[in-house]
Amino acid sequence: MLMISLKKVINLNINSLKILKSPYQSDRKIKLSKTITGIIFDGSIQNSVMKNLVLLSLVSAFALSCKPAYTADNLPKPLPERPKDDAPSSGITAEESKEMETLRSEITTLASSEKCTNSADWKTVGLGVKACGGPVEYIAYSIKIDEKTFLEKVDFYNQKSSEYNKKYNLMSDCMLVMQPESIICENDRPVFK
Repeated sequence: MLMISLKKVINLNINSLKILKSPYQSDRKIKLSKTITGIIFDGSIQNSVMKNLVLLSLVSAFALSCKPAYTADNLPKPLPERPKDDAPSSGITAEESKEMETLRSEITTLASSEKCTNSADWKTVGLGVKACGGPVEYIAYSIKIDEKTFLEKVDFYNQKSSEYNKKYNLMSDCMLVMQPESIICENDRPVFK
């Protein structure tokens, strides 16, 4: 039944063609119709078409029946939603963090141990190292303190800071912190200008 309806469709399409303009038009249509029908309903072509349809159906059914590898539960989470580790988010251990805080406290205490009465007696130094380079901040210190010991302490702190940046693959804002142009004394304290 299917073959007959396809034959009629092909014959209708051939009859609607305006290409053939000879007195033997109807004979040509019949020959053309038989040729097309023979090609379409040839057993080998029909079998390969059927095989391809069955294969396509099986592949489609298999693909639709598979469970997707990624679901909402096992997709990677955005950074703010990731669970916290036992270690601090920066990766530095509590001991290392305490060591850095103690060292920084010693440096700032030494730096502010003198009263600011004359701005010419004050200098600046970079404290801390950003992951992409440059100091985290600048602090003022008096040249009246033991400058050599103070600068050694600052260098040690900066080296530790740089080591932790590399060790824990830390990141920073990479903004350039400009060195203060001058220092003035206000209320016995150095102020950057």
